[in-house]
Amino acid sequence: MQTPQTGSQVIAREIADLFCARTPIVYLVTPDEERAIAVCKAAAGALKAQTSTWSRNSGLLPASPDSRDPLSLLDSIHSGPSPSLSVLLDFPQSWNDPLVARRLRDLLPAFTKEGRFLAVVASRLELPDNLANDTAVLRLPFPDRTELSALLSTLSKAAFPASVQHRATTSASGLSYGQARRAFIRALRKDAALGQEGLDLILSEKRRILAQDLSLEYVDSDETMESVGGLESFKKWIDERALAFLPEARKYGLSEPRGVMLLGVQGCGKSLSAKSVARRFGVPLLRLDLARVTGGHSASSEEKLALALSAAESMAPAVLWVDEIEKAFAGTTGSDGRDSGAFRLLGSFSTWLQERQCPVFVVATANDVTKLPPELLRRGRFDELFFVDLPGSQARREILAHHLRKRGRDPELFELDALAEQCTNYSGAELEQIVVGGLHRSFAQKRELNAADLRRVARDIVPLSTTYEEQIKALREWATGRTRNAGREAAVVDLFRRTSPLAKSSATGCN
Repeated sequence: MQTPQTGSQVIAREIADLFCARTPIVYLVTPDEERAIAVCKAAAGALKAQTSTWSRNSGLLPASPDSRDPLSLLDSIHSGPSPSLSVLLDFPQSWNDPLVARRLRDLLPAFTKEGRFLAVVASRLELPDNLANDTAVLRLPFPDRTELSALLSTLSKAAFPASVQHRATTSASGLSYGQARRAFIRALRKDAALGQEGLDLILSEKRRILAQDLSLEYVDSDETMESVGGLESFKKWIDERALAFLPEARKYGLSEPRGVMLLGVQGCGKSLSAKSVARRFGVPLLRLDLARVTGGHSASSEEKLALALSAAESMAPAVLWVDEIEKAFAGTTGSDGRDSGAFRLLGSFSTWLQERQCPVFVVATANDVTKLPPELLRRGRFDELFFVDLPGSQARREILAHHLRKRGRDPELFELDALAEQCTNYSGAELEQIVVGGLHRSFAQKRELNAADLRRVARDIVPLSTTYEEQIKALREWATGRTRNAGREAAVVDLFRRTSPLAKSSATGCN
């Protein structure tokens, strides 16, 4: 059986293929210069080409250390031996200079003819328009578990059991080569046997780096599908999709599920459902903070998004949670005031949703469908669109019971059937606050919680369904025929809407 190639080996082969096709420049986007140089040397070996590396500090080594300025560099490459592959580390800072760009354009035909190839390495893409047609852009993926395992073996003299090796490399997945090396070194100094303390340190380092550098949060959650009240249709759908992650599903002809969009009323369990999906699938949960991706000045939004998605792929299988996705793309809807940056970000994200090959299951949530770009709703981006409505009577009872159990109370002591009926059209978040508010009330009076406390707090709450009655009505109308209901069967839901006070008041107030 043939051994699968690592990500570095795949890129090295692709670079060699591009140069064989006489592509003069390959732009390798990665923060890992050392790993990029090794990949380029592997590609040069396949081409039987000499390799040299240039930086502004060292010049072109080993051929011409004096060629520190970019014009001297180009002349040195032109006069040097061929075939050659020159790895340029600081070059994107230089080719915006008109003289450098012109000299490079003049030399490219000779470089191509004589087999002199350039590999530009940078952590972000900065490509002048006049060189775009002569340049192939590749992104070096984050090191996979095979590469991380080899790195760990070089750093430690100990031979770890397979289980420890697997847990260590899994904990470090999603880090760059340099970041993983530093995390391994710290862990080994703390715990040479890589016991629980050492593994926790690797994971802690990853959490910090993901949040700081990649706008990704590694989320720990003990929420299960039993934590979600109602949403029977959604739960059944998730149970079926969980089976599709099994190896037997590939043999059966099924591919890994791609993701789900949850649209609906605020506070009705969309975020809780995202956490529960990861637990049901038994995979890590990553939260993508699109607000951080679109903010700041350290790199373009597209570059930050590409890095974050690449890190998520390196941790696959995983669930990627994108909360309130419409806020990031608010500038892409409507006829006026469109945001070109938001459009580019939407294009990049939509393409990744459509084309990704790694088993990253995306759970996106949205509250305001009027700001949701239609590109995200196309089939192929997500497997299914679910509408999450206000919970019905039985779901309200389940939610109240869950929050009471979570706080050490027996739900059977609190007359929940009557309370659930009293709380018609309350959201899940509001039902939780009834329990929390009741506990505050009873604690302040130095006694145990009782059903009267819950009823009193419920009477004092003005539910969102009252404040935003027209918006919820419009949301339901939009979802009809466009989405699948996450709760009970449609006929039962329709009956609930027709007989509920919210539905009646909405009907009488709209002519």
